[in-house]
Amino acid sequence: MKTPLRLIVTLGAIVALTAACNPFGASSRERLPEDPRFAEFTFDSDNKPTVQERTDSFNERWPGLQATEGHVTIEYSPSDPFPNPDPEFWLTGVATVPDETITALMEGTTSSALLPGIYPGLYQYVPQDCHFSTIDPKHADKTLKGDNTQVNKDFGALPVKALAASSDCHLVVITAIGHSD
Repeated sequence: MKTPLRLIVTLGAIVALTAACNPFGASSRERLPEDPRFAEFTFDSDNKPTVQERTDSFNERWPGLQATEGHVTIEYSPSDPFPNPDPEFWLTGVATVPDETITALMEGTTSSALLPGIYPGLYQYVPQDCHFSTIDPKHADKTLKGDNTQVNKDFGALPVKALAASSDCHLVVITAIGHSD
C-alpha cells in the first residue's frame, strides 16, 4: 500500500509543479503598469527586460544624439524555433540630450498624441510635466546618424522605430529594432 500512496503523492506534486509553470494558464506576459501618455509596449522577449543606466547604448548607435544621461532596455525578440544567424533585438530608452540635438530633431515634428511604447520600467524617467513632440523616424535616423566614423562597429547604427523629443526637459524617448550581425 505504501508504494501506490507514494506514486499518487509524487504524481500530484508533478501535476502541481507543471501547472505552476504552464505558460498557457495564467498570462505568460508579465503584468506591467500602464501610463496613458505612452503607446502600448508591444515588444516581447524570452527574458524579463532590465533597465540599465547607459549612455553608450545611445551615443554609439546614434552619435548625433549626444546623450549625457540615459536609461535603456535592450532584449532579443523571442527565439525562433530554428537557429537564426541574424536575431532581432529591440531597444527602448529615455535619454537626456543637449539643445542642439533637440533643435535638429524638432525639424521633423509630426502629429501624434502618444509617446513611443517603451518598457514600463522606464516611465519613471519621463517627468509628468514634460511636453513632447513626435519626430518622424526617417528624420530622426538622418539627424542622429552622425558620420559613419563615429558609429561603434560592434553596436552598429540602429533604425529608429519611434521617437519623441521634449525641448523643455531635454529628453528623448526612443524605440528601435535591429538585428545582430
